[in-house]
Amino acid sequence: MASDYDNQLIESVAVRRNRLLTALLYGGNPNERRWADTVKLFLFSVAVAALIAAVCVGYSFVTNLLEQNRAKQEQQQQSTAAGPRHDGGSAAGPAGAGLDPQDTRSEHLSHETGAWQPWRMPTHG
Repeated sequence: MASDYDNQLIESVAVRRNRLLTALLYGGNPNERRWADTVKLFLFSVAVAALIAAVCVGYSFVTNLLEQNRAKQEQQQQSTAAGPRHDGGSAAGPAGAGLDPQDTRSEHLSHETGAWQPWRMPTHG
């Protein structure tokens, strides 16, 4: 009989310690704790989903940008490899004979005069 009482006392102390430990770690109300855990899990899931979506959008943007640059380079290579025109001038044209076709500034120059267009004037400074 005495050993049953001792076992019961030891078991009740262990249960009480376990309850105090969980209350200290997670809060006093177990229902509130379950709700808070669910909300934390939901917010974490939303954050992970947003991160995955951002990575996908960034990857798509970078690959699209690289593809556009590659297409521009191929187009420039094809236009420079086309050779002389039917009018007897070079591929760059008579006004642009001294311009480098790889120079990005040459696309802003007038084809007739070779001068800067008024709205494309370079700024110094």
